[in-house]
Amino acid sequence: MKSNEKNMLIAPSKKKGEKKVKITFKNDLTIFSIESIKDQFINAVQKNDVIQLELKDVKNIDLTFMQLIYSLKISSASLKKEVSVNANLSEDIKSLFSNSGISKILK
Repeated sequence: MKSNEKNMLIAPSKKKGEKKVKITFKNDLTIFSIESIKDQFINAVQKNDVIQLELKDVKNIDLTFMQLIYSLKISSASLKKEVSVNANLSEDIKSLFSNSGISKILK
């Protein structure tokens, strides 16, 4: 289990031969936090075929972070990777995403 500061936790599957990882994002998910997690995030995605993303206890999230998620979902199809997103967001953030159309990325 790897952790980078307070924004991301990477938990690879413990089953032998299973290329599955759960990546949990929390706290501030903004342009300022992406730089510190980007390399570990990309490495985990490249090494696994099943990627479960979880967003929880999110205090702040911006379009840059959503672009990262969107990019992963788009590129995963051509790489034959399975990506799921579970977002446990505050009502304010859900409303903002719903009104802007960004919520489609999380489905």
